[in-house]
Amino acid sequence: MRLFRNILIFMLILSCLWIGALIIRKSFQSQPSCSLQEMAPNHPDYARCMVIKANAGDNQAMYKLALMYDVGDHIPENREQAIYWMQKAGNTNLAEAQYAIAVWAERGYFGQEGKDLIIPLYTAAAEQGHLNAMKSLANIYRDTNQEKTQYWMNKIQQVIQ
Repeated sequence: MRLFRNILIFMLILSCLWIGALIIRKSFQSQPSCSLQEMAPNHPDYARCMVIKANAGDNQAMYKLALMYDVGDHIPENREQAIYWMQKAGNTNLAEAQYAIAVWAERGYFGQEGKDLIIPLYTAAAEQGHLNAMKSLANIYRDTNQEKTQYWMNKIQQVIQ
């Protein structure tokens, strides 16, 4: 009798696991794929996929998600989330993100303490070949440091040619 009861319990557990696996499999099949290369930005699942990719560590998705939060593109505008994702992207040394953080610092997104970020972030982006960061540095140094201004102007010329 005890053996029969144990076999029944075991079979019940296996049945529950099998049904659970079917439910999970079905739920994954019902969700569209998150291939951003194949998905147009106006696709209804674009923002959801961007969040998934960003959470998985895709620095381009982090950058794009930050821009989406900044202006409320396909998701509610949220400055804190925009800053969060842009800083995560910038921490991966993505030049576009470093440049954007510097621009946001100039705009006052980070308050007065953010002003100390401007030159180091523009420099980090410029050293990776980001043309607009180079232009920003040349402009910043224009009235205060002719040597650095000339250095960045020369770099700009190299990139343009």
